[in-house]
Amino acid sequence: MFPEIDNIPLKGVPRYVQIREDIRRKIEKREIKVGTQLPSEADLAEMFGVSRMTVRRAIEDLVMDGLLIRKQGTGTIVSSRKVVRDYTKLTSFHEDAQSRGMHPISRVLKFEVILPPADYVEKLMIKETDKVFHIIRLRMVDDNQIIALHETFIPQSLCPWIENANLENESLYELYKKHGLAIEWGKQIVEARSVTEEQAQCLQISMGSPVLFSERISYTVNNVPVEVVAGVCPGDRFSINLILRR
Repeated sequence: MFPEIDNIPLKGVPRYVQIREDIRRKIEKREIKVGTQLPSEADLAEMFGVSRMTVRRAIEDLVMDGLLIRKQGTGTIVSSRKVVRDYTKLTSFHEDAQSRGMHPISRVLKFEVILPPADYVEKLMIKETDKVFHIIRLRMVDDNQIIALHETFIPQSLCPWIENANLENESLYELYKKHGLAIEWGKQIVEARSVTEEQAQCLQISMGSPVLFSERISYTVNNVPVEVVAGVCPGDRFSINLILRR
């Protein structure tokens, strides 16, 4: 059942904004759960005492924000609460999700020991004959809402203990710290790309969909590169928070 609405008009605030924020607040407080189907626009208009156009504008904003999705033949569904990454800080996926009150979940899709791809030799400051752990994980929150796909390369000689680590329930950053390799700083690029066929299947999105691609190299205090992580995330499930000064 759709929860009770806060139908108290606020002076000076457009009604579509009030409706939008009321629905957003209920999603963030989990009063409306992921997968819930919203009432029709006509029903919402009646509930709020406004026109369907006003309701439609509020819903469209939430669709743009990635909180709602429209499914043909089904209606409007609660999609997720976005993971917001603060790029003024060096944080892990686990930390980002938990800071938003979400429960992070990881599913290991691939775990192997390989020789490093040519372009990762320099990034990890290793030899071509030095083996690396190659890990692909699907990152999710709450009710298995898919957020990102991460591909990680870690020098085997630096972190041999990873072979026995629980990578589905533990944060790599916490494990590094536990084994005396606390991450101190990193460098990262972020750019827009089109999803590949393999990525689209893992992320459960359409071929050609836009995604945010990122690549991060994380270092210890002694400037030793510990990992390189390449990630892809559907744009409607992820936000970047930046603080700009001049």
